[in-house]
Amino acid sequence: MKAAVISGPEKVEIIEKLKPQAGPGEILVRVQYCGICGSDLHAFHSGFLPPDLTIGHEFAGLVSEVGPGCGSWSPGDRVTGNNIIVCGSCSFCLSGAEDRCPEMRRLGITGQGALAEYVVLPARNLHKIPDTAPLELAALSEPLSVGLHAVNRVQTAAAENALIIGAGTVGLVVLALLKLRGIKTVLVMEPDPDRAAVAAAMGAAALIDPGRENPAAAVERLTDGRGAALVFECAGLPVTIQEACSLAAPGSPVIVLSICYQPVELNFLSLVTREIDIKTAFGKTAAEFKEAVRLIGDQAIDLRPLISAIEPFDSLETAFKAAGRENIKTLVDLRS
Repeated sequence: MKAAVISGPEKVEIIEKLKPQAGPGEILVRVQYCGICGSDLHAFHSGFLPPDLTIGHEFAGLVSEVGPGCGSWSPGDRVTGNNIIVCGSCSFCLSGAEDRCPEMRRLGITGQGALAEYVVLPARNLHKIPDTAPLELAALSEPLSVGLHAVNRVQTAAAENALIIGAGTVGLVVLALLKLRGIKTVLVMEPDPDRAAVAAAMGAAALIDPGRENPAAAVERLTDGRGAALVFECAGLPVTIQEACSLAAPGSPVIVLSICYQPVELNFLSLVTREIDIKTAFGKTAAEFKEAVRLIGDQAIDLRPLISAIEPFDSLETAFKAAGRENIKTLVDLRS
């Protein structure tokens, strides 16, 4: 089969690999669409992944082969899958906090991924896609579940407003989820005009361009001097994490769900005196992934604006270069 690997900095290749087989409790999926994630882009730019590791973890496809002991699955079933593969028996897994499993494996990062013609997963990780959901939208179940996990880390019912820093894929799914939960005033800070335009189309109450105005002054103006009741940091830069902590209203939570690779200096005196509650969010639980699939299937949330491009598999290098610049979410079409 054909599979995508990172072969060095700025190098992604399609190589031939042996087609995997479904073992006991496993299902082989013929991948139809796979998204390019920020972690894939980081690997592309840094070249840090092993050269034989298939990348990719945001996918949708069709069941190709059902291993022994998998229940009622059938070839042809439309599926997507949770990329976090856990032990299922530790205290975290048993309590529903699978995102903290010490034995966790992740498709495309610590295990063979889904940017390939075929991928094999435990049957418990797969979810049937309702007929109401196009496969390309179902491939966004994974980033939606990441946003859902972050939103679930705080109480949103009483929040009068929220601020999202960064309008990439994760920031935009957080925006959609906050709107779904009834928060009318969701501010989005994003310097890129194209991404800001998508945020506006998805219901952002106001946009803040940090290159044109002072973020603190803008948040004060837009919240009548109260500050942001919820802050979601989705950009992954030291400066944006610092800004997130400074823009939160006293007593408010700051949820950091981005991946920042550099050290971050914080003014803890200000954090302590304003009683800012810093929370982090990583991955998702099995229940949250299931809920993300349901939201897409029920058409309760529209993620079409996130899809900037759908590229054929043989244009992979072009797709990667565009994904890191003008595109929000690039999907790779593996149907041919």
